[in-house]
Amino acid sequence: SSLSPQHWELLVLEKLKWDLVSVIANDFLPHILHRLPLPADKVELVKKHAQTFIALCATDYTFVMYPPSMIATGSIGAAIHGLGLPLGGEALTELLAGTTGTEVDCLKACQEQIEAALAESLKQASQPQAELSAKAAAYGGSQSQPTSTPTDVTDVNL
Repeated sequence: SSLSPQHWELLVLEKLKWDLVSVIANDFLPHILHRLPLPADKVELVKKHAQTFIALCATDYTFVMYPPSMIATGSIGAAIHGLGLPLGGEALTELLAGTTGTEVDCLKACQEQIEAALAESLKQASQPQAELSAKAAAYGGSQSQPTSTPTDVTDVNL
């Protein structure tokens, strides 16, 4: 008898020993945020910023050594710090560390690394714009010459 596509997918995943129900940093956000004394109108904003930090961490190999709970906790700390909410500082770090059972020093290091990764990401994002405008100025500003490269599929002769 033939197997359905879902059965084949499960078979392949089983053979590869892939765990699709593993815990990720985003899974911790609601549990941590629930324990923080945040103003009700700021919870969603902090959550969105923390999700952005978590996504950033997923693209940077330096965060592989951190467990998902620490990435979530550090991301929330970085979000609160970045938003300038009055909850920040040592008390927040200790509260976050106590919530997830992590060491305060490790959490501080993780949060600082997250903030540094954001700063580096923003720096890299702004660089191509500056380089592009510098090149455009060097080649006569915004009045660029038309290229000889075909821009339409119908312009290509095979």
